[in-house]
Amino acid sequence: FYIFEEADYDTFEILGDCYAKDKNHIFEMRSGILTNVDYKTFRTKKGLTGCVAKDKDGYIMWNERISPNEIDDEYLKKAIEELENE
Repeated sequence: FYIFEEADYDTFEILGDCYAKDKNHIFEMRSGILTNVDYKTFRTKKGLTGCVAKDKDGYIMWNERISPNEIDDEYLKKAIEELENE
């Protein structure tokens, strides 16, 4: 992770392999604050095949929304399956 000046370091915690959160934001390790996610329902898992997360609105890969119906990549399909089976 990069150092994010916006982070509240007293509440900062790593989520999985690519994400983190504090009391105010969800962070992606490269992009910083994710503005397109639902904080309360955001979840991911350590050791996924890819940097994939989920919230009430669907799936996120790195910092972008993805639709499982449009995915041809087998690794990404596997990561979504792993996340669903948590």
